[in-house]
Amino acid sequence: MEAAKEAFASRNYGLAVEMYERSIKQHTNTPNLELLIGYGDSLARSGRTRDAVDVFARCMTLAPLPIERLKHLTSALLEDLAGGAAISPALPSGNNNKSFSCPTCEGALSHPVTGGCGHTYCRSCYEIGKPCRACGQKLGPLAETNVLVQRLVEKWWPRETEASRARHEGDVLLKDGHPAEALERYDLAIRLAPNSPLHFSNRANVLLILNRPQASLNDADHAVRLRPDWGKGHYRRGVALSALGRHEEAFVAFCTSVAIDKNTQNIRHELTRVLHRVLLNLRRSTVSRGPYVFTESNVRLRRTRDHHHNHHYHYRASRILNSSQRHRRPALNSSDCEDNSSSEEEFTQAICRRVSNNVPQGNVKLHILLDRIYQEVEKLKRVERMPAEILLPPLSGSSTVATGDLDCILCCRLLWKPVTTPCGHTYCWMCLDRCLDYSSACPLCVTSLADYLASNQKTVTEFVEKALKTIAPTEYSSRATNHRLELIQGSGLLGNNQHNIAVFVCTTAFPCVACPLFVYEPRYRLMVRRCVESGVRHFGIAACLNREATGSKRYAEYGTVLEIRDRVLMKDGCSILSTVGGRRFRVLSGGERDGYDTAEVELIRDSPIPLECLSTVRELHDKVWSKGKKWWSSVSPIQQEEIERVFGEMPTPEEDWIRLPDGPSWTWWILAILPLGPQLQVGILGTTSLEKRLRAIEKTLNHMEKRQLTITAAPAEDTTTSSSICQDDNDLTHSSVSVMHS
Repeated sequence: MEAAKEAFASRNYGLAVEMYERSIKQHTNTPNLELLIGYGDSLARSGRTRDAVDVFARCMTLAPLPIERLKHLTSALLEDLAGGAAISPALPSGNNNKSFSCPTCEGALSHPVTGGCGHTYCRSCYEIGKPCRACGQKLGPLAETNVLVQRLVEKWWPRETEASRARHEGDVLLKDGHPAEALERYDLAIRLAPNSPLHFSNRANVLLILNRPQASLNDADHAVRLRPDWGKGHYRRGVALSALGRHEEAFVAFCTSVAIDKNTQNIRHELTRVLHRVLLNLRRSTVSRGPYVFTESNVRLRRTRDHHHNHHYHYRASRILNSSQRHRRPALNSSDCEDNSSSEEEFTQAICRRVSNNVPQGNVKLHILLDRIYQEVEKLKRVERMPAEILLPPLSGSSTVATGDLDCILCCRLLWKPVTTPCGHTYCWMCLDRCLDYSSACPLCVTSLADYLASNQKTVTEFVEKALKTIAPTEYSSRATNHRLELIQGSGLLGNNQHNIAVFVCTTAFPCVACPLFVYEPRYRLMVRRCVESGVRHFGIAACLNREATGSKRYAEYGTVLEIRDRVLMKDGCSILSTVGGRRFRVLSGGERDGYDTAEVELIRDSPIPLECLSTVRELHDKVWSKGKKWWSSVSPIQQEEIERVFGEMPTPEEDWIRLPDGPSWTWWILAILPLGPQLQVGILGTTSLEKRLRAIEKTLNHMEKRQLTITAAPAEDTTTSSSICQDDNDLTHSSVSVMHS
């Protein structure tokens, strides 16, 4: 026996069963209660629930066990019900009201609040810090009442909303210890919405508290008839049946509730208590028949019997009988007070004939009870699932539902991707973004949205979006198409010939070279947002020009297309962009959209190198490449580290650099860090001759090498030269460090 206990403690339940069976063979004449309890626990934990029930029933004939000794049997039964017998039918396709009810109570929304995940709850059902019932995301701080959703539910479902409000008021009264007053509120809720299982369930609870178990059972039965697949209704029914002393029926109700909702922890205590009462009643009815002897043949039968066959043997027998005598079995939701004794007796006799060779006669009733549970669960698997609040009339584009109720207060158009602020106001996603670009306050109530903006948790309000798709599907689809077109037009589109792109007026960027940017101006925040949301993910960048020197031009004639590689959105709405240069362009004509510049551009590329000049260009390329590497090695390690942090390491020449549209990438990398003036940078960017670009780099490197040699020859005499070199170094450092700007 001690070895069996050790095997059980180490969770080797199969070995524990074998050891207990060997011990039982040695005590066939004098059954040991502790031995039988250990055997039953091992059977339960090894998955042989029915065998475990038989053993504990036998234990009860020896002595009434305390309730805590059934913990392993209860756990096994709960796991069995919540696992293989779980019910999870899909919602019927015609029911469109699931998203309009509260995820917790599943009723009409009362004082609705919308969480950061976009799902809307009744205020009293919202649990801060708990996972959302709809998506699993952790619920944040409690927000203000969603103004739009409250107005919609009060207009579309007035009686149901008032009934839900009365039900919630009853819940508060009951919590405060006023059950009589709570009963009045539940009565009002039922009068307003007489077909809602929620209201009957809550009234059943308060009636039980008021010591009216039969009335409580009537309401629980009504709730189950209205919604057979609702676990809470079966739970209420089980509690009422238990209070009336009808423990076997209560056991069936509790097990059905577990199979539907998988609420194993919430119902564990009630299920254990009622199972204990069932076994005690069984003891009273069988103790006079004498003890059931665990003979060697019976033990051997238990050891060799297949668990799966054992689990479903009696159920198959009941299914055979049920198919032939279906008209004589009670309906799923028939009243517990109806007289079904004759059919139950025939059913019991049929099962007894099939299992009398394997099960003690006194346990047949208990096996029939288990068979009934699995039959109920099997029936419920075929029942279409529905929300608890089944009274909400379906929405449609009828005259009672006006699409004007769903217009955005900012753009005066149908809401698109509606989002709700913590202060309870709902806007189009992009309309709110544009407002927050200029101010962190709510456009309607001027409440600070700084924390909301910092959390970056804007999510679509599911209730409103579902209403939009239900009431105005065509208009909403058209709104989506228009929004997509606006994004593409606003971000720019690259085609095959001429292209219209958004232009970031800032600095000169070069092909194949990284260009990190800090975006804080509202116009450019909008531009970048459109680029990202549209999927285009590119825009043009051109150097800002001095209007006094260039006349009316705001930016340079030549620029570079930047591709967005990464975007880091900061708490204040600003963003840091990681971009890399692509193709060069020349501006043909300029424009403006929502405050930022746009341009009609043409892409440019290097002119083909004539065959007679090809060898010359190759020699020039190799010479300048060598000079560039030599100069780079002379740069101080600190400056090298800063430059590489921003621009990356110096590229090596590509094998096909002669055929690339912008030439070798290393030339642009070295141009980005050389101390060149803005006008010279734009001029080099616009040239289409690789040879000219190489000669410009060579000339600059020669100039810097000459300055360096002069300093080395006379560092103490030529203070002007030293000052100039220091200025060159400052320009170089400035070129590498101060790139992040807008």
